[in-house]
Amino acid sequence: MQEIEKIIIDFNKKPSDFKNKTPNDVEIKDYLRKRFIKLCDDEAFKKRVMQKFKDYQYKKSKISDIANEEILYCKDLERFLEMQIFLDISQNIKISEVAKSTTQSIREYFKDEKKFKFIENKLIKILEKSLFIASRDGFSSNLLNINAGVMTANAGDSSQFLFLARAILAGFNASNVDVRSSRYDVILDYENTLLRIQIKGISNNNSISFKDRDRGGQGIDYKHERNRGKRITGRDCDIYVAVDKQVGICYIIPMSYADSLSDDALDVNLKTLQDYKENWEVIKQVAQELKSNKTLKNLKD
Repeated sequence: MQEIEKIIIDFNKKPSDFKNKTPNDVEIKDYLRKRFIKLCDDEAFKKRVMQKFKDYQYKKSKISDIANEEILYCKDLERFLEMQIFLDISQNIKISEVAKSTTQSIREYFKDEKKFKFIENKLIKILEKSLFIASRDGFSSNLLNINAGVMTANAGDSSQFLFLARAILAGFNASNVDVRSSRYDVILDYENTLLRIQIKGISNNNSISFKDRDRGGQGIDYKHERNRGKRITGRDCDIYVAVDKQVGICYIIPMSYADSLSDDALDVNLKTLQDYKENWEVIKQVAQELKSNKTLKNLKD
C-alpha cells in the first residue's frame, strides 16, 4: 500500500509510464481495482467521494485529485461518479412525463395533426423505452468489475453478438465466426451471396478507425512492427460494422468506402458517417455488387 501511495499521483497522470517498471501498469491497475471494489461496499466511501466531487463543483478535471486522495485509479473513480449521478437521474425522473413532453416538442414539426395522431401512442412508448436506457447511461457494462484486459476481449465479443442479434432481428441469416485469427467476425447470407463482416465496438468514441488496434499488454512490445495495427481493407472483409455498445446502434459501412481513404485518414469522425448509421440497405447493395462482379467474371471466363 505504501508503495502505491507514493506513486499514485504520477500513475494517474500517465499510467503508460509504468509499463516497464516494477510494479507495472497492469499490476497497479489490478491492485487499485481490487481496492476500489472493496470500497464500493462502504456507504461512507460513496458519500465521502460524492461530497468531495460536489465541493469541487462537479469538475471533471478534479476527479484525479479525489482519486489521489483516496488512492484509486482515476478512471475507476470517474466511472463510479458517472454511475452514481445516472442512478440519481433514473431514480428521480418520471420517464412517462418526459416522454410525453418530448412528444409534444416533436408534434410542433408536424403540420398535419391527424398524421401525427396516427403514430403518437407508439412514439410515446418507444420514447419511454429509449429514455429508460438513456437514464442509465446505456446498456449495463462490467457490473462484476472484471479485469480490464479480460473485459476488453469480452466487450469485443459483446459487440459481435449485438450485431448478430440486430441482423437476425432485421431478417438476415447471419452466423458468428469462431476462429479468432480470422479477419472477419460474421458471415451473412443475403439471397445466396455470402458477405464477410468485421465488427468493432465503440462507446464514447467520436470516430471510427479503419485500422486494427496495436497489440499491447504485459510483456508485449507494442512499438514493434509486428504488433502494430494493420489497415482494414476490402481483402479482409466486405462490410465493416461499428456497433455502439451503449445503445446498440450500428454503422454499416461498405469496404469500398474504407478503401477510398488515404493511409493518413483512417480515423473518420462519426458525423461524416451519418449515411451509414442504421443503414441496413448497405448489406443488400454490397451483396448485389458482389453478385454482379461474380457474374461478370464468369462471363469473361
